[in-house]
Amino acid sequence: PRIEEYARLVADEETIAHILPQLGRTSRRADVLAYLLALPDPLPTVEQVREATGCSLQLLRQMAQDGWIVLTPATTRVIFRRTAEALAAEAAALDARAPVQARTLRALLSVGSGVSLHALRQLGIRRAHLAPLVRRGLIQLVKDPATVHLALDPDEAEEHIIHLRGTAIHRRVLQALAAEEAPAWVGWLYAETGATRSVLKELEEAGLIVIEREEVVRDPLADRALPTTPETPPTLTPDQRAAWDAIRPYIGRDDSAEGGEPPVFLLHGVTGSGKTEIYLRAIAQALEQGGQALFLVPEIALTPQTIQRVAARFPGRVAVWHSDLNPGERFDTWRRVLRGEVDVIVGTRSALFAPVSRLRLIVLDEEHDESYKNQRLPYYHAREVALALARLTGSVVILGSATPDVVTYTRAREGRFHLLSLPQRIIAHRKQVEAMQAHARQGRPATVPPAWQPLGREAPDARVIPLPPVRIVDMRLELKAGNRSIFSRALQRGIRHALDAQQQVILFINRRGRASFVLCRDCGHVLQCERCDVPLTFHITQEHAASREVRGVLLCHHCNRRYEVPQKCPQCGSPRIRYFGGGTQRVEEEVRRLFPQARVLRWDRDVTTARGAHWRILEAFANHEADVLIGTQMLAKGLDLPRVTLVGVVSADEGLFLPDYRTAERTFQVLTQVAGRAGRGLWGGHVIVQTYNPEHYAIRAAARHDYLRFYRQEMRFRRELGYPPTARLVRLLYTHTQAHRARQEAERLAETLREEMHRRGVKDIALVGPAPCFYARLRGQYRWHIILRGPDPVRLLQQVPLPRGWRADVDPVNTL
Repeated sequence: PRIEEYARLVADEETIAHILPQLGRTSRRADVLAYLLALPDPLPTVEQVREATGCSLQLLRQMAQDGWIVLTPATTRVIFRRTAEALAAEAAALDARAPVQARTLRALLSVGSGVSLHALRQLGIRRAHLAPLVRRGLIQLVKDPATVHLALDPDEAEEHIIHLRGTAIHRRVLQALAAEEAPAWVGWLYAETGATRSVLKELEEAGLIVIEREEVVRDPLADRALPTTPETPPTLTPDQRAAWDAIRPYIGRDDSAEGGEPPVFLLHGVTGSGKTEIYLRAIAQALEQGGQALFLVPEIALTPQTIQRVAARFPGRVAVWHSDLNPGERFDTWRRVLRGEVDVIVGTRSALFAPVSRLRLIVLDEEHDESYKNQRLPYYHAREVALALARLTGSVVILGSATPDVVTYTRAREGRFHLLSLPQRIIAHRKQVEAMQAHARQGRPATVPPAWQPLGREAPDARVIPLPPVRIVDMRLELKAGNRSIFSRALQRGIRHALDAQQQVILFINRRGRASFVLCRDCGHVLQCERCDVPLTFHITQEHAASREVRGVLLCHHCNRRYEVPQKCPQCGSPRIRYFGGGTQRVEEEVRRLFPQARVLRWDRDVTTARGAHWRILEAFANHEADVLIGTQMLAKGLDLPRVTLVGVVSADEGLFLPDYRTAERTFQVLTQVAGRAGRGLWGGHVIVQTYNPEHYAIRAAARHDYLRFYRQEMRFRRELGYPPTARLVRLLYTHTQAHRARQEAERLAETLREEMHRRGVKDIALVGPAPCFYARLRGQYRWHIILRGPDPVRLLQQVPLPRGWRADVDPVNTL
C-alpha cells in the first residue's frame, strides 16, 4: 500500500514564537539572543545570562563588539542614608573640625544620591574621601553588577536567531501550513519549502505540527476527466429492444446452481449498431441485483473510449485492468476489487483473473480478436476462460462483434449460444443529431447533408445511417497507369476532399516502420535478423525524423533487436542497397509530402511505448487536433470518431497469403472493422481499399459488409480441409538453439504419436508434420511443430506424455 503523509499545524502564533527560537542546531549566540528576547527584565546581569545560556564572558564581549548587545560594566554608587537637610547640617558642623569631609559632603549634595564613583572621580572626589562619611553613617556605597541588554530590535534579533540555528526552513514550513486550511501533503511541503524529513520530525517533536498518515489508492483513472453524474440511457431501437428483451431475464438467474449451463449470447451487430448500449444495460441490471460485471476489450488502445462510455453510465464505480498499469496501480486495483469497492472492471484478457466475488455478467467486446488468446504459456483464450468462469459463478456471457469468430458463429447457429442480431447502424438520437447539425452549420451550411434517416413510429427519436460504401481499387491498374505512389489516385482525391471539408481521415496499414525489407539490388540478399531468420524492417528514428534524413535503424519485429543500416551489402559488398515495401512511417511521409497542410498523427507500437500514450493519441484525434490518423490494427477495434469520413486501407493484402488457415478470416475481420470507422457522423463516409487481389472472397465480402457471404465461403474451405469448427486442432511446438536437435525431437515425437495412434486404432485424428514453423527461428530458437487435427485430439495426448521442452497449444489461433 502507498502511504502518504500529511502535515497539520497545531500551535498558535504565541507558541510558535516561544518554541521556534529553541529549534535547530546548537548556537551560544542564538541562546543569548533568545534569552534576552524572552526575559521580562530588560537588564539581566552578566552572570544571569551566563548561567542561563552557558556562554562565556568573551562571547558576550564579542557580541557587544558586533553591536548585537550592550554590556554595562559593574559600578559602585553612593546612596544617601539621611535627608538632604540633615546632611547639609552635618556639613556645617564638620566645617571646623573636618573641613575635607564637609566639602565632600556638600559636593555629594550638589550631584544627588546614586552617583557612581566614576562620576565622582571626575569631580575630584576619591574613594578615600568617602570612607569617613561611610563610617559616620551618612552615606552608603552600593555595588551594581555588570548588565546586558539587546542592541537589536526584536525583529532583527529573531532573524539572527533563525540564521544561527538554521531554522529558516522550519519557519517556511510553519508559514506554509498556516496559509493552508487543510493538512498539507509532505511531498508538496518538501518541494515548496525545501524541507527534509528531519525538519518535519523536529517540528513534530516540538509539538508545533502533527504528521498524519493516510493510505492513498493508486487509481490509473484519477487524472482522467470522467463524468461524475450518470447519463440518461437513450431510447432503444426495435432491434436493440429485441436483443435486450432476450438478455434481460437471464441477468441474475443462476442456472449453474441447478446444473444448467450459463446463458451465452452472441450479439452480432454491424459496426456502429449500438452493441455497447446493450452491454451497458446488462451491466446496470447486474449492478441493480447487487452483482458485479467484467467488460473485456481486446486491446489497451480500446480502453479510453470504453472507460468513457462505462464511466458516464456508472460514475465512480469503474476500475481499469490491463498491462499498462504499474505494479502499485495493479496492487491497489486488485485490493479494491477484492474488497468489493468496484462494481465494473474494464480491461483486457487478464481482467478475468481479478478477484470478483459477486460476478453476474461477463462482456467480451470484439470477441473475434486474436488478442484474447495468450500467445505465451499458459496458452489460454479469454473467451473460453470467460465461459468457464461463468459456469463457476452463474454469470451471463455476452460476446459482441461485427465480425464474429467463425467458430463462435457456428456455435450460435448450432444453438449452443443465443444468436442476436443488430443489422442497422445508429448515428444518434434526434436531439443529438439536431444539436450536431446546428453546430456544424455555423459558417458551413453546405457541408451538412441529411445523412441520417428516422426509423419510424417504433423509435421516433432514433436515427440510422447506411454503412459506408467501400470502393476496391486494383493497384495493378494503378501501376499500369504509371502511378508509383503507395496511394491510388482515388485515395489521393478522397484525402484532399476530406481535408478541404475540414473532416478527418484514417489510413490503415498493418505494418510498422518505413520499409518492410532491405535488399541488395545486385545479389538479391535480404537483410535478416541474426536471431530470428526474418527480414529486418527499416525504421526512421526520432532524431532522424526531426532532421528529415532517410536514415534510421533496422529492427526485428519479433525479438526487437536493432541493427545499424549497412553502407554496403554484407554478402557481395555492393553499395546498391534499397528499401522496399512500406509501413506506417512510409505512409506518414507520403501524407506529409502530398498534403503538407494536414496535421498528422501516427498510432502504432513505436509511438505508444510511453505510459498513457494510447489515451493521449485518441483524445487528440477525437478533439480534432489532427486531420489524418495513420495506424495499424489498433485503428480497427471499436473506435467511434464521428468526424472521420474517409478510411483508406493502404494495403489489404498484408498477411492474406500466409500459410495459416485463418488468414482469410483475419483479413475479412480487419477490413470490415476498419471500414466501420468511417461514416459515424452527420457527413456519412466512404472507404477505399487498395489491393492487388480484388477478386479474393474475403476482400469482396468485406467491401459489401456481408458477413454471411464470407461465412458460407469460409466454411466450404474449412470443411474441405478439416479445419475448425469442423474439427479441433492441437499444435505441439518444440524450440531449441540447435537446428538438428529441434528436427530430431520433432521427428521422434511424431513417430511416437503415430505408433500410439496405430496401436489404439485411432482413425479420426490426423497428424500433420513434423515441419519447421513458418517463422523457423525466433529469438535464437529453431522452431518445429506438429499439428493434430480431429474431433478430440486432446484425447490422444492424454495417453502420450509430452517429453520435456514441448508445448501444447489447444485450439491455436494461428499456426505460424
